[in-house]
Amino acid sequence: MNLRTFRIGEYAVGGIIRVRINLESIFIQTLDWDTEKEVTRNSFPLNDESYWLISDRLHELTSSFYAERIMKFIEENAEIHSEI
Repeated sequence: MNLRTFRIGEYAVGGIIRVRINLESIFIQTLDWDTEKEVTRNSFPLNDESYWLISDRLHELTSSFYAERIMKFIEENAEIHSEI
């Protein structure tokens, strides 16, 4: 299992995005900066078809800059890729 916390601040919903990757799924949580309580939670199956769903969700949660950095982490650790 891979876990990474991105402390983004005002450019993300809640300020913190946590990504957890296991053998079957990718979980994306947003946490409140001050309390670290969960604001949102999403899960996606671990397959190439989920790539764009995950990317779209991250672009809703944060800026393009941070969404791309998080997607890079996911691609490296979950071995999913865009089909383009």
